[in-house]
Amino acid sequence: MNKEDEIIEGKAKRGSVIKRLWKRFKTTDWKDPLNRWKLLFFLVLTFIGLAGGSYGAIAATSTNTFCASCHEMSPEAVTHKVTSHSQVNCVDCHIKPGIDNKIKSKIGAMKELYHHVTRTVPNPIYAHKKVEDVVCVKCHSFNRMVTATGDLIVNHEGHIEAEIPCLTCHSGVAHAKVVERGLNTHDAYDHWIEENADILVKTAYTSPNMGTCIDCHDKVNQGLKPWEDISYVMSSPPSSIEEGHKVDDKSYTSNLILQGLGKQHGDVELSMDCLTCHLEVATPLNHQKHGWNENHGSYALTDLNNCLTCHEEAKWIKRVAATSIDEILNPGSKPNLEFYVPDIFVVKSESRNSIFCFTCHTERPPGHGDDEEWLTGHADFAETKQQKRECYVCHDYEKNESQTAATDVYCMFCHRTGLKDAK
Repeated sequence: MNKEDEIIEGKAKRGSVIKRLWKRFKTTDWKDPLNRWKLLFFLVLTFIGLAGGSYGAIAATSTNTFCASCHEMSPEAVTHKVTSHSQVNCVDCHIKPGIDNKIKSKIGAMKELYHHVTRTVPNPIYAHKKVEDVVCVKCHSFNRMVTATGDLIVNHEGHIEAEIPCLTCHSGVAHAKVVERGLNTHDAYDHWIEENADILVKTAYTSPNMGTCIDCHDKVNQGLKPWEDISYVMSSPPSSIEEGHKVDDKSYTSNLILQGLGKQHGDVELSMDCLTCHLEVATPLNHQKHGWNENHGSYALTDLNNCLTCHEEAKWIKRVAATSIDEILNPGSKPNLEFYVPDIFVVKSESRNSIFCFTCHTERPPGHGDDEEWLTGHADFAETKQQKRECYVCHDYEKNESQTAATDVYCMFCHRTGLKDAK
């Protein structure tokens, strides 16, 4: 007998078994109580077997180990393991309470299993449904008013009453905004190992972003409810961020910073002043000196790393900038400000890239005085090479389209033949 004949015979046997069982079922005397009890016993055993198997399947696929078993989930698995929610199972957050929700979720997850098996996983992966507040309140209270440090005023109950989802502020609490940062693409999976976690997962990406508070409050003052837009609440890939949510509008962010410094005008529903949310703001002693604004460049040169503790751009904008995982793990020539060594060129670069610095540097410094008087006398302030280098924080030596200088006034516009000790 060849293989084809064996297959045909096997199908015939299976068919005959089903036919025999059906024939026996029809010929059985169901009026007999004993047969009825046998059928009931069989149905009960079948139900228990199916229920037990289903429960076992649900339990087996509800563990963190199972969720992390797919290579494409390595960014989410590593970030979850090193953040504050590491002791919480994935399904406890991503599935609402109730067996019906769990079953619906497992059925829906079959699509993800299909993509995994067929190697058609989307690039990048990101959630299309937000974590519901009902999940958060299983562990957290609505009544918290201040942070653990006691400095920040956060009326959680008021936010909940306004139907603002928890995820609006806490989108990075478990996964460090890997989607928004563009770090969970196919080419990044191999880099997501626990040895890299300290570099890839920072508090700035897991804690609520001050820029989120500022941006949302500003929109409320405009009569909007931005949290009603799901793309505002959730982390989305950089390529899918809508035009209104991009972080490249410096003038908009500069206006928010000025409001935070108490330069807000007109009546508003929510004050943007720092002390609206902070019980106290510790102003450095050197900031309290007379003429601080005119001389702070010398402090920035020697203490830039401390300056950026408060003035870094990430604190003032909602969306975090997208980057590549290679840039983070292999920074190359980019200065490490944690171990900053005074360098005017680093100050120049960082101040030009900082929206906080940009906000003031686009205005004419008070020390420059009257236009004509300053123009004819500024040589005294740029005699040495060091003095010239300080000028280059705001000015370019020659016209350079690639530099984001605070002003379009550059030295070579007037000094056509060049400058002594220019560089």
